[in-house]
Amino acid sequence: MRYLFIVCFFMPFVSLGQQEVLLKVNNDEVTTADFVRVYEKNLALINDTEENSPEQYLDLFIDYKLKVQEAYRKGLHNKASYKKEIASYRTQLGKDYLNDVQVTDKLVEEAYNRTKNELRARHILVRVRPDALPKDTLAAFNKLLEARKRIVAGEDFAFIASKYSEDPSAKQNGGDLGWFKAFKMVYPFENAAYTTKVNEVSQPFRTSFGYHIVQPTASRIAQGSVQVAHIMIALKQKDSSIIAEEKIKEVRALLAKGAAFETLALNYSDDKNSAKKGGVLSAFEKGQLSSSKFENTAFDLKKVGDISEPFKTKFGWHILKLIKKNPVLSFEKMKPSLTKRVTKDSRARVLSQELNTRLREQYKITQEPEITSYFTSVLPEVYEEKLNVFTDDSALSKEAFKVGDQVITYKDIAQVLEKKYRKVPYVSRDYFVKREVENFVNNALITYHKSHLEEQDSDFGLLINEYKEGLLLFDLLKTEIWDKAQKDSVGLNTFYVNNIERYKALQTFTTRVFTTSQKKIASTYLKRNTQGENSNSVLSVLKKKHDSPIIITLKDFVKEDLPMSGIVKIGDKELLKEGGNYVVYEVVSINEAMTNTLQNVRGQVMSDYQKFLEDIFVNRLREDSNITVNKTVLNKLISRYNE
Repeated sequence: MRYLFIVCFFMPFVSLGQQEVLLKVNNDEVTTADFVRVYEKNLALINDTEENSPEQYLDLFIDYKLKVQEAYRKGLHNKASYKKEIASYRTQLGKDYLNDVQVTDKLVEEAYNRTKNELRARHILVRVRPDALPKDTLAAFNKLLEARKRIVAGEDFAFIASKYSEDPSAKQNGGDLGWFKAFKMVYPFENAAYTTKVNEVSQPFRTSFGYHIVQPTASRIAQGSVQVAHIMIALKQKDSSIIAEEKIKEVRALLAKGAAFETLALNYSDDKNSAKKGGVLSAFEKGQLSSSKFENTAFDLKKVGDISEPFKTKFGWHILKLIKKNPVLSFEKMKPSLTKRVTKDSRARVLSQELNTRLREQYKITQEPEITSYFTSVLPEVYEEKLNVFTDDSALSKEAFKVGDQVITYKDIAQVLEKKYRKVPYVSRDYFVKREVENFVNNALITYHKSHLEEQDSDFGLLINEYKEGLLLFDLLKTEIWDKAQKDSVGLNTFYVNNIERYKALQTFTTRVFTTSQKKIASTYLKRNTQGENSNSVLSVLKKKHDSPIIITLKDFVKEDLPMSGIVKIGDKELLKEGGNYVVYEVVSINEAMTNTLQNVRGQVMSDYQKFLEDIFVNRLREDSNITVNKTVLNKLISRYNE
């Protein structure tokens, strides 16, 4: 039989080294750093002061390592369900380790500032496809330069917008976009608008829609959101005798006389969806609805319950009632939701670009221009559907670039480009090749980096390993302990019989508890009750006579918790002062100690039995294992935590 023994290494005393081997469990070595990381992480979870010490926790740690080793020995890590769970967790966790935290935080803070501060702006758009030919791109750019020059020279922006802009609404609104804030526009447009001073005109910039120039015209502190209820009388009525304006005035008169807004909304409003809810609409912000008149009226209401005068929109006549105003939340409260939006919004491209740049530097990828040049020379300038483009096997077999220990050939890239080439005809060969080569390199770098994150980031590796071991431990205990205990009715019953003293119900005292803040009331109750009067009758009389609150209840106590002193029997009474109250205790019955049946305490017995089986299981693992502890290192560790 093998056993736990302490090995005292004879070595000169040195300071506690993080890489010193503290423990060896079979073939697994545990350094001081390994142990300290787990020990300090779990320190707050261990309430027992003795088990808080390093030497006591070391026993728990050894048991843990033995169980994990046993799970691997049994091949539980090869189960399909285990591999699927780890892959899912790894993918989810990996997202947090790919993006630069500082860049993300900067974007989140920027988004919050742009949520707090709204902007009004107008723009001119010249449409151009993302894959447009260089001559078309240049023409769009120059057209906007010309428009900008005329505006800067003093011509009216709205007039120039009606002449130059390819936004269909420009002829009606002069390019005015109204008020907006973060996330309302694509990020490149939002960024250009917020980084251009009010009344200045930006240089041309590009989005997925084409080229723009933008002129911010005003800024303001965001007003948050507002929730109102409304009653709407539609302009067009089935009954031609009904005049919407007259009907809304009748409704307003009823409200002035005290009629309930909710009832009038249900009976009169032509907005049937909101009428069923008393006219209540979802909260909205300025710029969210298609009627500025409706928004302005809602935001002009000052106090909850205020009701507007009737007003007209293109939908009909309305009356509003203010339900609630919601100011912009603090940064701390909005940060989680903003972080989520930043990683899904077009801002995510900033994060992707930063990641791609970082990975190129990390893996020393410098060959991209050469790769792009090669495929540009191979593909035809004008798309040819039936052309077989990649035929030079010698050239394709060459190494394009290397990511870690993975070699990527020109053929690997060609296979992806050919699929894209066959799928969608390109307009610009140069744009197609540059985009697809860039995407290929990005994907190759990210795929490799994700699969080697444990090597790149020690924190990630530790979290993945903890999750792996946690899953294995759960599976091991489930199959070896918990499931077996559930099926072993004979063993459970034997354990219950052998430990029956644990499951005895304690003697309890059912006690009537009378509580009041007045000593005179408590004394009167005790006196009359002692004389034989019924407790409820006395209570009724006292409540009628005194305004002071009186409470009476029944409560069960075990002997140790019973407030009364001495040997207690049924009928005993005692008046005690507790804090600011006077309490009369009266024992009304005594429930003697008795043994619970297995059925009554099955849950507790099952838990104890499982722990019993686990102890046997762990002891067997200890007996079959080689466990050595470096006593010198352990003593230094103990001294460190005793300082």
